[in-house]
Amino acid sequence: MKVLLAVAVAASSLMFGGPAFSADLPVAHPAAAPVAPVAYDWSGFYVGGHVGGGWSTTTFADPGATGTLLACCFVAGEIGGATVTNANPSAFLGGAHAGWMYQVARLVVGGDFDWSAMNMKGHGAGVFNSTAPFGATEAYSVNTKWTGTATTTIGIARDHWMFYGKAGGAWADNSYSQSVTGFGGFVGAFNINNSPSVNKTIVGWTVGTGVKWAFAENWFINLEYNYLDFGSKAQNFSGPCNAGGPGCGGLFAVAFNPTFNQHISQVELGLNYKFNTGPGGFLFW
Repeated sequence: MKVLLAVAVAASSLMFGGPAFSADLPVAHPAAAPVAPVAYDWSGFYVGGHVGGGWSTTTFADPGATGTLLACCFVAGEIGGATVTNANPSAFLGGAHAGWMYQVARLVVGGDFDWSAMNMKGHGAGVFNSTAPFGATEAYSVNTKWTGTATTTIGIARDHWMFYGKAGGAWADNSYSQSVTGFGGFVGAFNINNSPSVNKTIVGWTVGTGVKWAFAENWFINLEYNYLDFGSKAQNFSGPCNAGGPGCGGLFAVAFNPTFNQHISQVELGLNYKFNTGPGGFLFW
């Protein structure tokens, strides 16, 4: 009898106390799905400014100078070809740029226009091989005042980062000067083209590479390297021959036609603002 009573009490405890007990237990709910981060969209127009540095190498050549000097100032055997030093200047630069980008998946295509001001002036000289007591030196300088580029860009985006390459056309505004000094020969000490200046905007090509980082919705910075090649450009100089001896005395002009083969490297750090124009903003392109 006592056993039956214990079983009855236990059964009623399970029947009436079970739900109350289970109500005190925590209820497990399904975990909320994590919110996927929104990928950065590089599409849009942008404008910006940049600072940096540039360096250049200019190779100078004037194969016709020996003949010119023999015609005006020396005789055969007194002077020969020249040993030339290159111009290797460097300078700070600063400027502005603008462009557009359009992103499809991770591929980003676009265009960029870049302008940089600088004062990059280099000097060099050609020292003519001669026998004593004869000699002549042809000095030159190249001063690059600004460069500009217009390029197509292709990049690979990874959210807020983008690695890209660029290629296109390049321009440089250069001021050239040239002068020749000498001694001996049949005119004695002389100088020709007393540093005349020729200003030209030359055309070449450029390639570059860089990285962009978007630190806000509409702001990004870029760090890039650009190589600009302008090939060999001929410049014409003409001026009077001034000498202490007979036969020159500023009575006639002497002409030189050297070539300047120049290439420039530039490193730029830029700050940019991007307008979220969307695909419709590129229709007029």
